[in-house]
Amino acid sequence: MQFTYPYFLFALFTILIVIAIHLFNFRRFKVEYFSNVKLLQDILLKTKKESQLKKLIVLLLRILAITCLVFAFAQPYIPRKNQKSESGNLIAVFVDNSFSMEANSTSGSLIKESVDAAKKIVDAFSYNDEFLLITHDFLPQHTHILNKEEILTQLDEIQITPQSRTLQEILLFKENAAFNSKMKNEIVYYISDFQKNQFDFSALLRDTLSSNFLVPITAAQVNNIAIDSCWFSAPVFKKGYNVLLNVRVQNYGETDVVKLPLKLYVNGAQKGLTALDIKAKSYADAQISYTINEQGTQTAYLEINDAPINYDDRLYFTYPVFDQSSIISISGGKPNRYIDALYGKDSLFQLTVMPVAQIDYSLFPETALLILDQVESFSSGLQDQLVKYLEGGAQILLFPPDTLDRTSWNQFLSSVQLPAIESLVKQPLKMGEINYESPYYKDALEREEEQIEKPTILQHYRFGSVQRSMESIVNLENGEPLLSYFPVGTGGVFLSAVALNDLFGNAHKHALFFIPLHNIAIQSQVQPQLYYTIGKDQHVLVPRKQTQRDEVASLKSRNNGEQFIPEQQNRGNDLAVSFHNQITTPGFYDLTFGDDTLSTWAMNFNRRESQLEYFSKKELENITKNSEAKVEILNFQVKDLTKSVADKLTGIALWRYFIMLALFFFLAEVLVLRLWGKAKY
Repeated sequence: MQFTYPYFLFALFTILIVIAIHLFNFRRFKVEYFSNVKLLQDILLKTKKESQLKKLIVLLLRILAITCLVFAFAQPYIPRKNQKSESGNLIAVFVDNSFSMEANSTSGSLIKESVDAAKKIVDAFSYNDEFLLITHDFLPQHTHILNKEEILTQLDEIQITPQSRTLQEILLFKENAAFNSKMKNEIVYYISDFQKNQFDFSALLRDTLSSNFLVPITAAQVNNIAIDSCWFSAPVFKKGYNVLLNVRVQNYGETDVVKLPLKLYVNGAQKGLTALDIKAKSYADAQISYTINEQGTQTAYLEINDAPINYDDRLYFTYPVFDQSSIISISGGKPNRYIDALYGKDSLFQLTVMPVAQIDYSLFPETALLILDQVESFSSGLQDQLVKYLEGGAQILLFPPDTLDRTSWNQFLSSVQLPAIESLVKQPLKMGEINYESPYYKDALEREEEQIEKPTILQHYRFGSVQRSMESIVNLENGEPLLSYFPVGTGGVFLSAVALNDLFGNAHKHALFFIPLHNIAIQSQVQPQLYYTIGKDQHVLVPRKQTQRDEVASLKSRNNGEQFIPEQQNRGNDLAVSFHNQITTPGFYDLTFGDDTLSTWAMNFNRRESQLEYFSKKELENITKNSEAKVEILNFQVKDLTKSVADKLTGIALWRYFIMLALFFFLAEVLVLRLWGKAKY
């Protein structure tokens, strides 16, 4: 048997006072004169031995009562096996406040039950212990060691959050915060619904230093439907164009969904409506077709109606609609009239031609497609700018000249991991196989048109072996690539084996070669990401004007007007903006410089919480039963959770029994004093 507060045992010295009072309790006798001894016949007869026995019994009962009372205040217990003996505990309490905790249980919301359970757990510990509170928010105040009153106050302040952390991240946060504590005995309680897609217990099962308790909060059966994602079939946005939006809707429930309405709103007006049938535990893809009627940044969202969990019922997204796509052609010689005919005469494009000796690099960030037309060699400065341009997500189209510096060309091609030029093959060949599945040919040409006379290639460049992913758009009849696409960074390079002049044949005059070149320009408009996820550390590169370099950008919500200054960093002509955890509300956010809006972004809640699959108590027991770590399951639905926590922590608590014994001994003393000797002879 051990004691929680052994210093109370010093109170046993009060027994000496009881003994002293008992031994030195001298009574003064009063002399009474009687006229007749018959008056003594009614006095109870007591022997000297009987009187001494009574006094000893009363003394013993008083000693036992005081001893039990002192033991009760010292809180004795029978310790558990392997129980640490260090005094003082650090108690870390994790309360899951993610979106899934909005679900209802049999007696209320999960978040309310979690907070109540946390309070009962804290009540099981003393004011001498130290506490840590952890939630998905990772708030600065949760990195500090708290006393009992402080953690009870902060538990009342917990709110649902869009953040969703993995168990690995929670463990790391706890370890960093616990570093400031001097307590050696660490006890951790995880109060959660334990979603399967969020909890990987591998790291916890290796924790042999802490005593860990899993407190599963059981949710009632909830069917949830969520808009998972959306994407465009062809990300080409021009006024008057018809676009096809693809939407994926997930059914995480146990029942099928029939005729679920899905609505599309663009710039506040409804643009589309469709109905979905979704099998249980499955998903369905829908397509919504509509016409773009406006220019500029389009703000849109998709919406369904699903209760009680509705944070994932709306998906915001944005996309830009440009009047013209900006194209720059860097010419190694005279301006190419075929490039001018293809791009310069088309109202969809704004073509700027500049000689290789007079390149204006400041125009690169605003350019959708950069064409290098028969440039003989690459300077180191040009190579660096091209690599940076590709990293920003742009596209480059290369036409090699008949005479070139092969070393310089191969050096640039190597820097972007493209195949090297091996030789100029002077052999007449016909255009060969066309990749009809390529987005640059798809829906622009029927397969029957293969019977059309194909262009003749008089000479072409042969490239080395390809060691990376690529897309072959069109080949020569011998199987060698004529026009290929290589993704580089977030951009890409289109590599042609011929130049647009008569020395290489007549491909530059033929529709079969002009079709992909035209579509490359249309689809090369740099399209920003449709939407971003709240809670993820991410940054976005935004091109800005020279006049904006000394200004500070700010983000402003269109939904509630909230405005703040995000972390920002200059990177050449671009501005790198980081979100971190500053955004907590979904919707549209404008990046502004003063009164100018530079970009508009859509922010959505993380869909990780949408999948409502939980570990059952039995599954948790199977996971933890063979672990070397000290991990136990704690049932929060017991009648007295505080007592259950205390018993699991210290073993079998005995103070209640000593209280009852003390009351018994006090009652016995009263009965002895009142009833002893009342019998008459």
